[in-house]
Amino acid sequence: MSRRAMTLIEVIFTASLLAIVFMVLLSIFPTAMFSVRQTEHRLTANNIAQAILDECRSGPFSRLTTNTSVDLSTPGALGDVLRRSNQKGDDGMEFEPTMKVTGSPTSSAPRSTLCQLKVDVAWKERGQTFHVARVLQISALNR
Repeated sequence: MSRRAMTLIEVIFTASLLAIVFMVLLSIFPTAMFSVRQTEHRLTANNIAQAILDECRSGPFSRLTTNTSVDLSTPGALGDVLRRSNQKGDDGMEFEPTMKVTGSPTSSAPRSTLCQLKVDVAWKERGQTFHVARVLQISALNR
């Protein structure tokens, strides 16, 4: 007896095997997409923080008032720097940068010649708040 066609059992086995493979592959995509999106948000927050620090570094040292916290609502030059930075990601994610200017972190340098800037960029994703922080020390000398 020659066998030319597949039996019903072989068809059912093949279909179920393909269904299991597709289910496994499809369950991987949401996890991978979440990881990619989270990495994009972290990179965007890092770019925002770096842009703020670069603009502060290029400006005059006199506008850096020590021991102050600066946010978007703060009037003046530093508040304008934060407002000009891009606070929305490509997917519409809202980023909230804040900046703190402190005096000399070491006791050997006078407060008038060295200050430390800390930019913190926060965003909310899936009910959790994430942060990226960048720190820069700026000297009034050699500027």
